[in-house]
Formats: sequence, C-alpha cells, structure tokens
Amino acid sequence: MVLVAVTGPVGSGKTTVLSSLVLWGKEHLKSVDGFLAIPQARRVPRKGAQQYFLQMIASGKTIPFARRDESLSPPYQIDPLALTEVSAWATSLSDLHPLSLLVLDEFGPMEARGQGHMGHWEILRRSNPEVVVVAVRDNSLRDIEQRLGILFDLVIDATTPDALSKLQALVLHHSDWTRVGQFGAAAGGFEATVGAALHETRLPFTGLFLSIVQSLVMMYAGDRLTDRSRLMWVPFISAGLKALSPYGGRLRPMLAITVQGFLFTIATTILGWNVFGILVGGWFVGAWAALQGVVLQYIFIGDNLFPAVDIVIRWAASQLHLNMPGVITLIFLWMLLCGSLSAFVTMIAWLRRHKVPARLTAMLSKGTRGVAGNFAAPTWGVAVRRGLHDLLRPLFWAPVIVVAAVVVMTGSSWEQAMWIVVRAVTVGWVLFSVARLFDPRKLLSWLQRKGHWGPAMALSRALHSQPEKTDDSSNSKPGT
Repeated sequence: MVLVAVTGPVGSGKTTVLSSLVLWGKEHLKSVDGFLAIPQARRVPRKGAQQYFLQMIASGKTIPFARRDESLSPPYQIDPLALTEVSAWATSLSDLHPLSLLVLDEFGPMEARGQGHMGHWEILRRSNPEVVVVAVRDNSLRDIEQRLGILFDLVIDATTPDALSKLQALVLHHSDWTRVGQFGAAAGGFEATVGAALHETRLPFTGLFLSIVQSLVMMYAGDRLTDRSRLMWVPFISAGLKALSPYGGRLRPMLAITVQGFLFTIATTILGWNVFGILVGGWFVGAWAALQGVVLQYIFIGDNLFPAVDIVIRWAASQLHLNMPGVITLIFLWMLLCGSLSAFVTMIAWLRRHKVPARLTAMLSKGTRGVAGNFAAPTWGVAVRRGLHDLLRPLFWAPVIVVAAVVVMTGSSWEQAMWIVVRAVTVGWVLFSVARLFDPRKLLSWLQRKGHWGPAMALSRALHSQPEKTDDSSNSKPGT
C-alpha cells in the first residue's frame, strides 16, 4: 500500500484535486472508491463550510455528514446515520478485490485527535488498497501520521499547479518505485548486517560472495519493473543505507554497491532484459568485485603500484620455482574468473526467476530492520574523525607498506617512499571522510525538494520502518 497526503488549509482546493483524480482514475484504473467531502454554503473563504456532504465514489450516493455548530470544538455536529453508513461501507471493502485507488476526503482536527474518519482507518487498511490518497489539513499532517501509525510515502501540496499530474504519475508507476524501495532496503539491510560481519572476519572471497548476492538482487528486482531504468535506484538506496550502518567501513562497500549496480543496469539496458543482457550484467558485477581493490589501491598509491606488485610476484615465483605471468595478466585472469562465476550464478537464477528463493523473501520482509535508526546527521568533524579511524585499518596499510618497501629496496630514495605513504594517507583520509559524511536522509530531502517523487518515495520507504499502531483511538464520531 502506498499512502499519499494531499495537503492544504481549508478551501485550498484539496477536494477539487481529488475529484479530478477520481474522474481520471475511473477511466484508467481497475477500481476506484472512497468518498469526497462536498462543502455547502461556505460563507468565508478559507473557512469551514456550513454543511458537508459525503459523496461515495463507487455508488455516487450523497450522504449528509456534518453541520456547523459553533458550540462544539471542532465546530461540527456529525449525522449519526452517516457514521453508520460509512462504517458499513468500510467493512464491505474487505470482501472485495483490493482497490487500485482509495480516496479519503478529508482528515483534519478530529482525526488528529483519533476521532472522525480515523475510526475507520484500520478497517480500510486491512482491505489492502494499492494506493490511498488522503486529503489532510496541513497543520494536522504530523498528528495524522502518528494516528495512522504509518508515514506518508509522499506529501503533495494541493495548491501547486502539478499536484494532479503528480498524483496520476504516482498511481500509474507506484508499483515500480515500491519494488525499488523494497529491494533496495533488503540489499542495504543485508550489506549493513551480514555483509559488515563477513568483512570483519576477513574471510577470503567475501567481496565476491556479496557481489553475487547483489547481482541476484538486481536481477530479481528488475524482473517485474515496467521501466527497468529505475533499477539503478536499487544500489543507490542500498549504498545509502550502508552509510547509516554503525558497523564496518563505508568506502569500499558503498563504492562496490554503486558501481556494480550501475554496470548491471547499463548492460541490461543496452543488451535487453534477456539471457545475454543478464549474463553480461552478472559478469560486470563479478569483474568489478575482482577489480575494485586494485582500482582503489591505484588511487591511493599511484603509478608505483603495478611495478612494485609485479616485482613481488616475480620474486615469489622464483622462490617457489614457478613460471608466473605478470601482474596485469593475473589481474585480468582473476577478473575473468570472478566475472564468469557471477554471470553463471546470475543466469541460473534468472532461468528460475519465477520462484523467488526463501532467503531472498526473508531479506525483503526484514528490510532495514536494525539499520536505519535515528542517527544524528554526520558533521565534518565527526566524518573526519571516523575517516581517520578507517585509515588505521590494517587492510589499508598492508599494500602501502609493501609498495614503499619495494621502492626502497629497488634503489629509490626514502623520500620517494615517504611520498607514497603521504599520498596514500592524504587521499585515503579524504575519501574515507567523504564516505562517512554521506547521509541518505539529505538525499531524500533534496529529491523531495526537486520533485523527484518516485526515487523519493522508494528511498523514504527504505529508510523508515513502519511502526505498529498502538493507540486504540475513539471512533465515536467523524469530523471534517
């Protein structure tokens, strides 16, 4: 279920927007239901009307609902017959096929107190509509969220010119973005928990295993998307959630997730969603798993990396009396092997894709549990300190020391060796700090400000676990 709020003050046009959405929905969707609050005799602009009727969308029936009474607070008296009819209608939805669109107009001060239409919410929620659009008084938005027990996936201002077009696009494409958020959350949760634990063990082939898992997640996520270019947001969301993990390093897994997801998406976009595209996409994921460490070390150390490693390999080969190829050849062969293994596993899974493995289903249901908590936004000072902590890891220093030692042993000056160390420390500290500074919640705010509702909705659903409703609010009388 996707939950959308259409906000604005009294008389701002919320009902007009919802009426237009209903007319459009009846032409384009399988099923539309709900109710609209029709005002009568609004004497003062931006003030409540003297009377409200509920227009039931499916039946077209109009029900006298509320009449203004200044002695009450909020100042409306509810018709008890309307309360009975709405309750019966809400209960009847559970016997029908889930609605494509459910429109509820509107939730205001009474609902913020747990009264009014809020009394029907749990019944409506159990009917499992695909998209629920609720008109909400703008000054009651956060209170309504708390009462609903679920965060709004998207909030649209009814006064904006593109409010209707945003709603139409969401209804048409929400399933894609819901799927993107679901798989992004699962992949991010897996990487931030299982992945972090595996990285800490320093077991061999951990990176390759996690890369193959990501390739499988990408394949399953994209299989049912109507627009597979949206698949790129799965690794973006996963990498963003990794940034919120309190465990392990950030730079290497975030870079791996992002680049591998990009390569997989590019391959399947160019070659198509077929065996060949999946095969090449899976190969790219495994190849990057083999290549990323080399790329990072080259960024840290520079041009001295390959000659120094080549010297070490040839020395080891001579001691063992082996005929070893050069470092570039070894890297290519390792990349070919890892890519082929990833491609093979991904292709086999694709051929059996209609049966989702139980472990993946468990990942999807678990989502981001234990990952996206209420962590404080990172500051530059915190990021720099944590970047320094990442810099102290033995995995960073081992290749730097080896290369510096080889440079000295082959006749170069100590100054050149020190320059290698200084360069590695400086570049590494900057990159580790930048990775620590990234906050997906800021990305979410930016997406929302720029109007990118699809990625924003997917990221929002991945970031926020849905709290259980614990307040049994009064349902004695609905309000407007």
